[in-house]
Amino acid sequence: MGGDGQSVEPFYRLGFAGHNSRYIDVSLTLPASDEGYRLSLPAWIPGSYLVRDFARHLVGKQAHDRDGQPVRIEPVDQQTWDLAPSRTPVEVSYRVYCADFSVRSAHADSTHLFFNGTSVFLRVHGAEHARHEVVLDGAALPDAWRVATTLPDMAVDERGFGDYAAPDYEALIDHPVEIADFVERQFTAGGVLHRMVFTNALPETDFDRIAADVARICETEIELFDGAPFDEYLFLVALDDSGFGGLEHRDSTALIFPRSHLPSVTATGVSKEYQRFLSLCAHEYFHNWNVKRIRPSAFAGLPLDRPAHTRLLWVFEGFTSYFDDWLVRHAGLIDETQYLAALEETINRAMRGKGWSRQTLEESSFYAWTRFYQQDANAVNAIVSYYTRGAVVALMLDLMLRERGSSLLDVMRRLWSEHGERPLPEGESVERLIEAFMGEPMEAFFEQALRSTDPLDVAGLLARFGVAMIPRGEQEGPDAGIRVDERDDRAARVQIVFEDRPAAAAGLAVGDRIIAIDGFAVSGVDWKARLARRRAGDRLRLHVFREGRLLEMTLELAPECHNQHRLERKVGDIQVEARFAAWLAVAGG
Repeated sequence: MGGDGQSVEPFYRLGFAGHNSRYIDVSLTLPASDEGYRLSLPAWIPGSYLVRDFARHLVGKQAHDRDGQPVRIEPVDQQTWDLAPSRTPVEVSYRVYCADFSVRSAHADSTHLFFNGTSVFLRVHGAEHARHEVVLDGAALPDAWRVATTLPDMAVDERGFGDYAAPDYEALIDHPVEIADFVERQFTAGGVLHRMVFTNALPETDFDRIAADVARICETEIELFDGAPFDEYLFLVALDDSGFGGLEHRDSTALIFPRSHLPSVTATGVSKEYQRFLSLCAHEYFHNWNVKRIRPSAFAGLPLDRPAHTRLLWVFEGFTSYFDDWLVRHAGLIDETQYLAALEETINRAMRGKGWSRQTLEESSFYAWTRFYQQDANAVNAIVSYYTRGAVVALMLDLMLRERGSSLLDVMRRLWSEHGERPLPEGESVERLIEAFMGEPMEAFFEQALRSTDPLDVAGLLARFGVAMIPRGEQEGPDAGIRVDERDDRAARVQIVFEDRPAAAAGLAVGDRIIAIDGFAVSGVDWKARLARRRAGDRLRLHVFREGRLLEMTLELAPECHNQHRLERKVGDIQVEARFAAWLAVAGG
């Protein structure tokens, strides 16, 4: 790289004339250099632990100097290039193909534009700590489209197009951008302005109610940490028929959610679907503290060209997954019964299949890059989720701490005070901190919970808080050992085959399409009802299509498999009732 890296201030211009064809046009201008530059695009985006190879979406990359003469670009690897020296400033231009409707990369079409910086902004090696300037050119976009982002603006018009700047490259790629004719709501929480932007929403959606509810969650979280770590915050909510997801950033989040699951202006109460949205908001907002600022040392220094392994995702994602539903309750938006139903679902997701007996929680964290984020048909039998099992461990720690006059929130606040902007080292630092709040040795618990596949006594802890954990089957009736696509009205398409259960013994595989039971047609829609009419021990003659070939199999039903649980409130003595009330108390109540 030529000259002093800190004197190089990369300048990007983004044009959107090709948005209908899913393209964003990017140009990067760099000063003259006798040594040239090394450029690269991140291989992954913080918060989503999979190498996604964003560089494969770059099209037509070329470079010219100020006189229009070509400047050579040589590939170094799949995502890195060397730009040849030039005596005049150089402009590198390329297009980014944006067809991933997710929170992780970029999407462009005739209804909106969305992108993360990791998908569009080439990294200039050696200049990462310099100022980065961006111009968003909206000349080719519809007049009603506006810009929503927390990227600091320098000189923009009333629609948000114009000049932006970031203090360094890490900040540049941490501000997602939405451009559309969106609906916006604003509220203040903790003295900080918050905005919510909804794209492609149904017109009858109750945006005011959603903003008011989310404001309560934000206010609750800010109070728990004694202040907001940002000056503004933005929720980017992209809506579709069935999508779900979220990705955290330092002062914003990108969400995808089914539009029909948001409350209408005539809706009352909090439906299960809307509760899921509120928990998603609480989850991503909690990441402002836990992972964006309290973060593992493995993520320090922008290691974006390769996987950054950590054994601590059970803290960063597992703790956050425990607190998300709890925070919706703590904010007073759901009652105790609704909270226990959500907790029940988390526990059951953690315990289904055999994965929990095959992979430890630390292994789940470490191998997220190749196992959790690249799941195959056997995942339920081979891996455990650091989200759900991590949430179960967090629940257990919280309850144990509460029995001793503390809580897991006290641990989080201490982590915030000691590691708010200082990387958290690998090893046992979190364990020792929890142990200090517990006031007694915890080595045996951590060995079992984090580094073994032994079952955890969740039921025993919940019982001391007046909650019974009652075993139940996955469905009414005998066990077939599979899950099918219940929306398919043409066949029962197999989605999951549980190891060592009837379907596996019969030879069924993921992707099989069961079309008949005992000679009568069956579909995913009526699969459960058909099984509920049979008894354990019944032998079913199945007709199955597999890769175009018709097969016949015999499935012998087993007794109901009690690997799931129902949480039920049980009134206890005064101490039990006091523990339960304190655990699920509403903030300020």
